[in-house]
Amino acid sequence: MLAFLASCSMRKHIPDDKMILKHNIVEIETNDVAFTKSDITPYISQTSNPKFLGMMPLTWIYYKTENKTDKKFFNWINKTIGKKPVYFSDELKDKSKSQIEKYLNDIGYFNSKIYTQIKNNRGIGSVTYDIYPTTPYIIDEITYNINDSSIYNYVKNIENELPVQKGDIYNAFDLDDERDMITEYLKNNGYYYFTKDYIFMEIDTNFSAHKANVNIRIDNAFDPVTLKNENHKKYYINDIFIYPKGTSLSGLDVDTVHYSFNLGKRFGDESFYFIYNGDPKIRFKTFDNLIQIHRGQPYSLHSVSQTYKSLNNLKIYNLTNIDFEPVKSENDSINLLNCNIALNRTKVNFYSIQLEGTNSSGDLGILGSFTYRNRNIFKGSEIFNISVKAGTQAQSVLDDDGNTSLFNTKEFGIDGSIYFPKFLSPIKLNNFAKEFQPRTTITIGYNYQSRPIYDRQITMLTYGYNWMSNQHEQHILTPITLNSVKVNPTPSFEEILEQETNQRIKDQYTSHLIFGMDYTYIFSNQNVRFLKDFFYFKANIQSSGNILSAFNNTDLIKTVDNYHEIFGIRYAQYIRFAFDFRYFHYTKGENQIATRLMIGAGIPYGNSNDMPFEKSFYAGGTNGMRGWQFRELGPGTFSNPDKLNIERIGDIQLEFNLEYRFPIYSILKGAIFTDIGNIWTMKENETFAGGEFHFNTFYKQLAADAGLGLRLDISFLLFRLDVAAPMVNPAYPEGQRWRISKLQFNDFILNFGIGYPF
Repeated sequence: MLAFLASCSMRKHIPDDKMILKHNIVEIETNDVAFTKSDITPYISQTSNPKFLGMMPLTWIYYKTENKTDKKFFNWINKTIGKKPVYFSDELKDKSKSQIEKYLNDIGYFNSKIYTQIKNNRGIGSVTYDIYPTTPYIIDEITYNINDSSIYNYVKNIENELPVQKGDIYNAFDLDDERDMITEYLKNNGYYYFTKDYIFMEIDTNFSAHKANVNIRIDNAFDPVTLKNENHKKYYINDIFIYPKGTSLSGLDVDTVHYSFNLGKRFGDESFYFIYNGDPKIRFKTFDNLIQIHRGQPYSLHSVSQTYKSLNNLKIYNLTNIDFEPVKSENDSINLLNCNIALNRTKVNFYSIQLEGTNSSGDLGILGSFTYRNRNIFKGSEIFNISVKAGTQAQSVLDDDGNTSLFNTKEFGIDGSIYFPKFLSPIKLNNFAKEFQPRTTITIGYNYQSRPIYDRQITMLTYGYNWMSNQHEQHILTPITLNSVKVNPTPSFEEILEQETNQRIKDQYTSHLIFGMDYTYIFSNQNVRFLKDFFYFKANIQSSGNILSAFNNTDLIKTVDNYHEIFGIRYAQYIRFAFDFRYFHYTKGENQIATRLMIGAGIPYGNSNDMPFEKSFYAGGTNGMRGWQFRELGPGTFSNPDKLNIERIGDIQLEFNLEYRFPIYSILKGAIFTDIGNIWTMKENETFAGGEFHFNTFYKQLAADAGLGLRLDISFLLFRLDVAAPMVNPAYPEGQRWRISKLQFNDFILNFGIGYPF
């Protein structure tokens, strides 16, 4: 009804000779083609008017305020919120048709027919592009016309890896990719001055057979001295000059240091020339494994890229530039290049002081913190961070004597970390370190909390690596993870804990120790420069207690009540898996369908009956099941009949999210979403009745919500407001779980977040 009324109201303002373009429609009259409608859409020149739920409210606002722009308020509405209508253009329709025809020719569907249909419903209409593809042309033969025998041999080396192969559908884009690939391969083998402009793809088509022959022609280089075409020159690296304080050294006393070292059997002795003024403030040894451009080796574009990548890990520098210049050699048959590496230093020291007031449920307090950072602590561009915080708060909690003091809660914490821009390991993996440039991070922290009813000490230590295997894949390996929680309750609070039947609550105030490893693999093929579909996948595996269990029968480990303790703390033993798969599909422009599937499981064993509280799974909150508050869904069919104040956690998680994201106006964006999922316990649990996972019933226990969202996207930050309500609630008996007809106002959950939920 709203759409109908708005359309009728808007039609009165549309000029008689104009038509508002509401839709561009693409129809492909056969399914047996190698392209989709979304491939065609970018070639349509005229965009349609912006819509929201099928309506055009911004265009309607423009019309309603168009004749009132003499007043400041309505002029602001018209210019800021209103959207000037897009009228159908016959010229742009023909341009779109021509561009689609060219695209189809480029992907092998030569001479395809495109017909356009215009539907005008009283001033609001659409354009349909009907595509009748022809039979695509197939690559029948690939030949080479390369006079330079060395270049010819290099091309033949990668012949089977090239994107265009015999039997493929002709594709001009693949042919251009092939030019890039050949050029890159030659540049990785010494051909510094070679460009793809020397490569020509000559196409010979057979109209009746729908076949195409490809002849790859590579011309020789033109020598401006001899005025003749000659073979391309292969260049080798001569001297390497490093400027650790930049190249602005004119008029200064310059120091030049010839630094030599050995790179092993493959490269032997290597040397760099360091040129600087004053103290370089960096150890020369830092560059041993970072500079992958080697004297005497052929010029390699890959080695240059790897060097850029490794030097970017040196956070003491904010700009790196590598260039080459040809030099004469004693042997005219060898072409040499000098390499110049200029580094621009950034600020080394940073600190901040913060003081803030706190209010926790009416309990007032004060918290102060100090943070210091040094980007070159050991003169190897290592980053040292240390943060100290201390605070106090007046909590309305009585101590064992029945008293409460003004500031009866105290907290002190210190955290430190050191980032090394290299691979630190007792095992020398030189090839791995050179190719992937892993970084090493060591973190350590201690936190002491004093409460009226307990004291708690938390100690944390991690030692790990982070590296990219390629532009899409990231690895985070933490072989050492230590997290120790030591709780000392007062006698009265200890009595309360002993009487507590909820084991999950008791676990929050029980000493425990996690000692194990953590590995995360992340894949993403997103290209931030283009609105193209992309995948994201994250896999994480954690384990704890396996190494410590090997010492169970030694003096290091004590046995207390049939469980094993180290330093008086029972250690946790478990294995945990978590998988997060996302797919993002662009339907038109910035309109996007985002999907996510999360699967997780934690298995306690050996020295543990349950997963540690902080390693358990949960459902609900701003980034998951948005129809429920944080940790208020599940596990299973658990309904909390006694209304216990308990955070719900589980050992298994299954969740699916579907969200349609669309622009509304300028930086304001919207979303429609649904979330489906739940958590479960691995075995029967007295605390969570009905929470146990069973393969034959879990699908009946999936919760579902639906909602709407508004997002304020200011480029570097996104503020998100989502409102959702439960549609299916497994806490109710079977047959009563659909809640749509029973929704009340207080069933709607408001979530505020920073960034997208996924």
